[in-house]
Amino acid sequence: MGSLLALSLLAAACGDDDDGDDAAADESAAGGTTTTTAPDYELEEPLRIVAVISEPGGSDPNAVPDYVDGIEMAIAEINEAGGLGGHPIEFEAVETPAVGDEITNSLNLALEEDPDVLLGPVSSTAVLAMAERVDAAGVPMIHNTTEPKVAGDGEAGSPWIFGNRPPNDGAARIAARYAVEELGAEEIGQLYVNTAFGQSGNEAQDAEIEELGAEVAAERSFEFNATDLTEAVLAMEDVDVVLDWGTPATVGLAVNTLAQQGLADVPHIGPGSVGFSFFADIVGDESLLEGVLGVVDCNPADDDREGVEAWHDAFVEEYGYEPSYGAAQMYDAVHIVAAIVNEAQAADPETIRQGLESLDGHEGICAIYSNENNVLQHSSVVVRFEDGSLVTEKTYDDVG
Repeated sequence: MGSLLALSLLAAACGDDDDGDDAAADESAAGGTTTTTAPDYELEEPLRIVAVISEPGGSDPNAVPDYVDGIEMAIAEINEAGGLGGHPIEFEAVETPAVGDEITNSLNLALEEDPDVLLGPVSSTAVLAMAERVDAAGVPMIHNTTEPKVAGDGEAGSPWIFGNRPPNDGAARIAARYAVEELGAEEIGQLYVNTAFGQSGNEAQDAEIEELGAEVAAERSFEFNATDLTEAVLAMEDVDVVLDWGTPATVGLAVNTLAQQGLADVPHIGPGSVGFSFFADIVGDESLLEGVLGVVDCNPADDDREGVEAWHDAFVEEYGYEPSYGAAQMYDAVHIVAAIVNEAQAADPETIRQGLESLDGHEGICAIYSNENNVLQHSSVVVRFEDGSLVTEKTYDDVG
C-alpha cells in the first residue's frame, strides 16, 4: 500500500488550499481527501465504518470484489497517513445478499458493530428492505444503488440515507435517448430483470421512448437468476437496438444468446453492469463485446481528469483488475466521510449526516459529488467496448 499512500499525498498536493492551516483545505481535488499532514485534533473514539456488502468467497454468488476493494484502498491510504483524529479508521464488511430474507439479518449484524456510518448495500432490493430500520437506527448510510425510492423525497426516503450513484430512472432514460438520438433507432427492444431495478428502469425507458417518438417493438422480463434467455432474445429479432436492464450475469447471458441466435449485430445497451471487469469474462468471447454499450456512472479507464489515471493504475497494480465505477465510488465515499470528520473534528453519526446533507462540490475519482435530494452523484457516461476495453462515447452531466 506504500504506492497508494504516495499517490494520495501527490493528489492532496494538487487540491484546493485556501488556508494552509485549515485541514479541510488540504483535500485532494481528484484523488481522495487524505492530507499531507494529519489535522491537529483528537477523536475520543476511532471512526468506525461498516459495509453491508458481500465479498467473493462467501455464500453470496453475486458478490464482486470492487466495492470492498475500493473502500479498503481508501482506508489504507488514510491510515498510513496517520488516520483520523489520532486513530486508524476501523472497518468491517458484513455479507449482504442482493435479494432474500437474509438482508434484514445482515443489517442487524452491521448495526451490532456500532458503526458511525454504513456503506452499501449495492442492490436496490436490499436498500429498500433496509430503509425503515436505518432511519430508526439513526446511522448515516451511503448506498451504492440507483434506487429512486430512497431519494430524499422518495416513498422510502430518509434523512439518514444517501446514494452515491445517479438515479436508475435517469440512467435508463439516457440509454433510450442514446439509442434514438445517437444510433437512430426507431424500433426498440427491451429486456429487464424482474426486480425493483429492472422494473423502474423499464418504466423510465418506456416514457423516454414515447417522448422521443420511437416505438417499443418487443419487451421481455426475466427472473434475477435466469439461466436461459432464448425466448426473450428471439423476440428481439426485428428491433434496431436492445435496451437491457439486467444484472451482470443476465446481460452477459443476453450477449451470448444474441450471438447464438444470429443477432450479434444488433446494438445492445446495458446498465452499469457492463462496467465491471468480470463482465467480459462472463461473455467469454471478446469479439462479441464490440456491439455492446453501457450507461455507467464513470469510466476510470478513460478519464483525463487530473489524478484519475494515476489512481486507476495504482488500483490495477494493487488488485490486479480494472476498477469499475463501484470501486471508484466506494473509494470516494470513504474520502467524503474523512473530509467531513476532519472538518468537524468529530466522527459521530449526526455529524456525518449533516456533512453529507451539506456536501457541495467534492471532486472524487468517479465524479464531482454534491447533495441534491440525498443523491450525491448526478452524471453518467455511455461507453462501448473497443479491443476489450471500455471507451467513453458520451457524457451526460445532469442525470435525474
